[in-house]
Amino acid sequence: MGQTNAWTSEVDWHTGRWQRRSPSPPSRGWQPPPPRGILPKRPLTFIEALDSGFRLLRFIPTLSIGSSLIVFSLWSLLLTAIGALIAVQFLPFFNDLSGNEDAASGFIALAQLGSVALSLLSLGLAHLLSGVIATGTRASFGARRTTLSMAWKSLSGRRLRLILATLLMSGINLGLLLALTAPTLPFLGADSAVLAFVWAALAALLWFVALIWVNLRLAFLGSAIAVEDLSVRAGIRRSWKLTGRGFWRMLGQLALGYFLSNQLVQLIITPIVFIISVLLGVGMTTATESTTAQAAIAIVSVGVLLALTLISSSVLFAYFACLVTVCFFDQQMRSEGLDLVLIRAEEDR
Repeated sequence: MGQTNAWTSEVDWHTGRWQRRSPSPPSRGWQPPPPRGILPKRPLTFIEALDSGFRLLRFIPTLSIGSSLIVFSLWSLLLTAIGALIAVQFLPFFNDLSGNEDAASGFIALAQLGSVALSLLSLGLAHLLSGVIATGTRASFGARRTTLSMAWKSLSGRRLRLILATLLMSGINLGLLLALTAPTLPFLGADSAVLAFVWAALAALLWFVALIWVNLRLAFLGSAIAVEDLSVRAGIRRSWKLTGRGFWRMLGQLALGYFLSNQLVQLIITPIVFIISVLLGVGMTTATESTTAQAAIAIVSVGVLLALTLISSSVLFAYFACLVTVCFFDQQMRSEGLDLVLIRAEEDR
């Protein structure tokens, strides 16, 4: 060292020579620890992920439920317009159908299967909702609330990509259904009703399995576009990479979360629907002499039932979208160390 003062010098580890010590960073003094946050900054257990979806739903209800209510209102209007157009075009067919009880029963069963398929096709809307909610999920790690207007402004430049991703996923789900059910038509043309029924059942099972697999591998498409500002193609690659590990864990979380939230919503809605049905029966009985009163009661009851259906669907998909975003950040913490980044970001804040 010679006459070099060790207290004011340090070794340059690139050259091995002594140099003057760089000045110490100024003392920042005591600061309070960063807020705990609604979601923990660490990988989540299976049950914690399901619970985090509910906590996030309660923490940012205007963003989660509000965005879901807007999306499903527009979706319901679109389906109503399509249904009205189909009813007008096939009105003679429906009149003939009403005179045949066996045909009417078969059509009702087919309509019920169609409603189930339509509810599964609406999974494409979860990508748009998860993209909108992902900004609020990111802020919830620091216990900061995000309103719907704030999230919409923060998505400037990414809204069109989210809509395109939603249309793409809805098209993929519908394309799989059409491709698997297309072979049923030749069986019907050859008067092979049994073969047509067997293939339809097999096609429904295959479509359900393919639907689950594709939508799980691409579940983080909307979140990746919103949080990481990716294109639709890059978002697909990103989601495919993140879901490559922990497939069965994420499948269990998303499937069980969707089932439990659906059962919870049905548990709340069913008594209300029963009460409305009883009131409708009482109103129809007391207003037997007034056709106008009966029509008014029927219209109000149908309107209330449709509103309850819309609200229940909005709450169900709001929770499901929250759960998707929670799994998105949890997978990043497990595979990419995002928890350390979140902790450092909150400390700097």
